Amino acid sequence: MRNILNKTLERITRESGLVGGVVALFKDGKVFFSEAYGYEDMENNIPMTLNASFDIASCSKAWTVMLAAKAVDEGLIGWDQPVKDAMPEFDMLDHYAGAHLSVRDMASHRSGLPCHDFMRNKVGGSRRNLMLKCAELDATMGFRAGYQYNNHMFIVLGYLMEVLRNGESWESQIKRLIADPLGVETIRFRGMKGNMDNLERALPYVSDGYKAHRCGYSDSPLSGPCGGIKLNVLDLSKWVMAMAKGGVCASGERLCSQEQYNAMITPVIPTPEEDGFKLKGCTYALGWHTGVYNGRDIVFHSGGLEGFNTQVGFIKGENCGYAMIFNTGTTPAAEVVRAMALDVLTEGAPRQSYDDMIDAWLKRRDNMIAIINNGVEGEPVTAENGAELIGTYEHAAYETFTVEDRGGRLWFSYGSFETPLSRAKADKMICGYPGTLDGLVPDHIELWPDGDDLRLRTSDSQLKMLFKRVK
Repeated sequence: MRNILNKTLERITRESGLVGGVVALFKDGKVFFSEAYGYEDMENNIPMTLNASFDIASCSKAWTVMLAAKAVDEGLIGWDQPVKDAMPEFDMLDHYAGAHLSVRDMASHRSGLPCHDFMRNKVGGSRRNLMLKCAELDATMGFRAGYQYNNHMFIVLGYLMEVLRNGESWESQIKRLIADPLGVETIRFRGMKGNMDNLERALPYVSDGYKAHRCGYSDSPLSGPCGGIKLNVLDLSKWVMAMAKGGVCASGERLCSQEQYNAMITPVIPTPEEDGFKLKGCTYALGWHTGVYNGRDIVFHSGGLEGFNTQVGFIKGENCGYAMIFNTGTTPAAEVVRAMALDVLTEGAPRQSYDDMIDAWLKRRDNMIAIINNGVEGEPVTAENGAELIGTYEHAAYETFTVEDRGGRLWFSYGSFETPLSRAKADKMICGYPGTLDGLVPDHIELWPDGDDLRLRTSDSQLKMLFKRVK
């Protein structure tokens, strides 16, 4: 596998800008293959090692669900009990959903809410404040009607764990109840200043689809329960190995009961097929995806941030699996190497080439660049041709954004998200592209006039949310 892995990653590096990564495969509680590729720090030519710590992004979600599994074991809440019983202030625009939403609903992405990640560019304060914002968040689907990936509900789930455990922080619970029993020593958390000191680190990079550039860390501590864990691949493997063994640590200690472990990995709701390759029959369980690969039941999850991509998974009932992390956003490395790992685990060897997957990704990249160019190269919106847009607009959950004149060009500003506005070449839609990417989805906004008000659509949702002009 080593030769094919390195040959594949070399092509990905050459054509998409991958900087580095680590891969580990295990069976029966032991890592039988590991590889470090590329650089932790490209500018200073510091090579990658297995000791480098990374952000694991959304692979943190299953850790939050494990806290919930333990809470169920402790009798603090039930999977299907309304969370409003523990959080009386909680509500949703759909009051029926607000009264009946359960941990199972939150952990399987069936609340009816779309992603709503854009809100965290401005709205903060506390996890409790983000919980209260649920009462004003627009839905795009009926309650329990289907799957819509939603980070916000996992933040609220983390807050619920804090409420149930008398105010003990999510971070403290993760360390005390999961990391310590696993023997995980390198665990750190998003947004805690200085907490990466004295650790070997893989620096974050983002590719524009062709070449990587150094980027910053995601640093909001509030979003930890949906994606805020940092650790190295050897410690990450301890977690995945315990899950592959039925929730049992190497020491023999159980992380939760067999009953709650089974609940975590039992499918709840169908999802789209993963990445369009051999992983079929996909569903979402509780903090985990499930699917079938080469006739074997797979439990898995991915995690993506601007500077990191993670994949973890195991074959159900076979005590084997994988963990891999790359320190470059927007490359095909994670999905391609995941396929390679699954081929090794299910067939005994990798394919001779994964060029077909890389070619498909490059085609999607080119389509993405065309979409960006349609907006970026459009007609600039100026104080002359867009004066009616200038103002401040408000939404009950998202608070306010502004459209303002900066030297004749109109700019959209929402917290940390700022972009000049253009009218797209193809359809004259008002849009803004700040130049950042989220995988193969360019970060952008679209504005649609609605009388004196504006509707906002972001890259994480098809919603056109109404913002009322306030001045």
